[in-house]
Amino acid sequence: MKRVSTPRLGIALIASLVAVLLLAVSAGAASAQEGRTIGRGFTGTVVSATELSLTIESKGQLFELFVPENTMISNPPDRDVALADLPEPEYKIAGLADQRITDENGIVTVEPLTAVKLTVIPSKATREHKRTIAADKEGEDLTTLDEDGTLTRHAGQGAGIEKGEAIVLLVRAAGKGQTGKVVRSFIKAKMVDERLDRLAQAQTEDPLKIGVLDDLRKKREDLQEKRLERTAENTGSGFKEFVLDTVRTFKETKEERRGRGGVGKILSECARKIAGDRATTITALDADMRRQVTEECLNPEKIATAQAPKVRITSPTSGTVVAADEVVTVTAEAKDDVAVVSVTFAVAGVDVATLTAAPYTTEIKVLTGVSSVEVRATALDEDGKKGQDTIRLRVARTTDVGVSITSPAASVDSAGGSRRSTVSGSAEAIAEGDTISVQADVKGTGTITVVFTIDGVAQTPIAAPPYAMRYFVPRTNTNTAPAPLVITAAASDGLGNTATDSVTVNIVRKATNVVVKITEPSPNAKFKGGDTVVINATTNDDSEIAFMTFSVSGVETVDSVAPFSHTQKVPGRTTAPAATSNVPPNVFVGTATLDGRPAPDGTLVVAWIAGSDSSTLSIKATATALGGELGSASLSLPVSNAVNAGEATVADGKYVLNAAQPSGQSFNGKTVSFTVGGKDAAQTGTWKQGGADVIDLTAN
Repeated sequence: MKRVSTPRLGIALIASLVAVLLLAVSAGAASAQEGRTIGRGFTGTVVSATELSLTIESKGQLFELFVPENTMISNPPDRDVALADLPEPEYKIAGLADQRITDENGIVTVEPLTAVKLTVIPSKATREHKRTIAADKEGEDLTTLDEDGTLTRHAGQGAGIEKGEAIVLLVRAAGKGQTGKVVRSFIKAKMVDERLDRLAQAQTEDPLKIGVLDDLRKKREDLQEKRLERTAENTGSGFKEFVLDTVRTFKETKEERRGRGGVGKILSECARKIAGDRATTITALDADMRRQVTEECLNPEKIATAQAPKVRITSPTSGTVVAADEVVTVTAEAKDDVAVVSVTFAVAGVDVATLTAAPYTTEIKVLTGVSSVEVRATALDEDGKKGQDTIRLRVARTTDVGVSITSPAASVDSAGGSRRSTVSGSAEAIAEGDTISVQADVKGTGTITVVFTIDGVAQTPIAAPPYAMRYFVPRTNTNTAPAPLVITAAASDGLGNTATDSVTVNIVRKATNVVVKITEPSPNAKFKGGDTVVINATTNDDSEIAFMTFSVSGVETVDSVAPFSHTQKVPGRTTAPAATSNVPPNVFVGTATLDGRPAPDGTLVVAWIAGSDSSTLSIKATATALGGELGSASLSLPVSNAVNAGEATVADGKYVLNAAQPSGQSFNGKTVSFTVGGKDAAQTGTWKQGGADVIDLTAN
């Protein structure tokens, strides 16, 4: 074999290589250590928990974090929760500790770590979207109508949503102690459409993407139209005409949008004729096809023929300062390659005038309570294409900020004692347990923020009208009269101008008059031994009831969820001693076999015959109100049990039994069943006055 000679490395070169290698190893170790270092902030997984601490894994490190009572803990959407309210371990969490969790070498500190702030990272699976429409609105209370005809009321959640709008609900699974699903937020469906329009407008150099986005928009519109039609089929008569009007309006809007199409539609159709319907973007085409699409579809001549009309607001200019309630003259000029059909002016998104011939001039009135107002001019040509121009006018600010609490009204007397609340939100009688509406009127310009403070606790700031919130008046467990409710509203603008208003409202103890009614069984009902009895009870106001106690023949059970109900099985046989009578009995004799063998001496044999109204089922329902008040209703019903007609003991494997008919009963012709040693015998007989029968009994 021929050996190939290689030059020898110099000592200096070898030393250099060794140094570089050592430096690389050192850098790798430092990098690994740096990857395991954790500062004060962290994200990780809770692997175990106690009443005082959490054990967390982060970056492969385990550390224990003590959680004092003042730690800010959030479990979205809930804020400021207790440690006990967090999920079972193995959930994600982010937080901030009072000091570094590891040192610079990635070693967990030996000092105790204390949590400053913790936030549970929600699972994506807890959220879903639900499409519906706004069927009605009163104030901020919104009623939605699903496609299956279901109406749902969302108290205080309708801000910014108008009747008839298509909306998307973001819902999440219920938390601990809750059922069903909880609405997290509302999204206007048209926001998604506007986003698709913006995406399409941004793809002017890729006509294939314009086509994909247009197809997506069409699919969304077709699905929404079908949902509305199903809603119209399933809804009741009260909302059917409203839904049908909504369907007609939606179809008109859809056809109008598809008709105007514009440049994007023409360019997309051109590109698809070349690249095929499956092509989704110009960047995915080969060089030759991309060049063909560019030359044939994006040439200036084709774009010019599909151009939308051009419109420009010439007066006033954007940024002009105007006063609230001022009448302003707005003028626009419009041009098109064919002809301008009309120019429509809109203020804050609301159309105010449509002109079909030049000069395009109109008067608008400036809104109040705003810092600026948008004015838009939209030109329409004969091809259905549109062009727009928008300006924004600045509204002069004033330094006057005012606020006045309009609900609830301040108390003018010192009403006390216990009485039922009559009108929530009035000074007449606001009671513990009421949910009241707190509202304020505000004056001023620009953005005004109002903060309500109730009994010293500041509520969530409100930065737009209506300035209103709901408040639950808590219950107290003392015997003294409830303290008055002090409500303050503080308004402020961006310039630091402020105003306040305050009211004091008397609170009364809510005295619940509990009236209980047993709705099932009826007072005339009769039962037989072995029957299952369903007991239902209600009150004059189940929402004020903490729980219902059912007592059946002295045995109590509790139901804490309305509608209140209890199920009871009636015993099949009485426990009374054997019957006696002057009427000649029916004598039964024979052998007695128990479990396959002759019954032992002394084994008890009993004859059972169905009697009439031989016992009573005593029912009592007692309701306990949230305030501790009680109310009850009772019912006694007859029960026909099996009567002990006679009994005997076994001797030498045989029995002799006299089955008597007690006073008030009629056994003639009734079936007689037997038990041997407490077990049902397979044989039966028929009772006859003065009769005598031989029946060999077998029980297993």
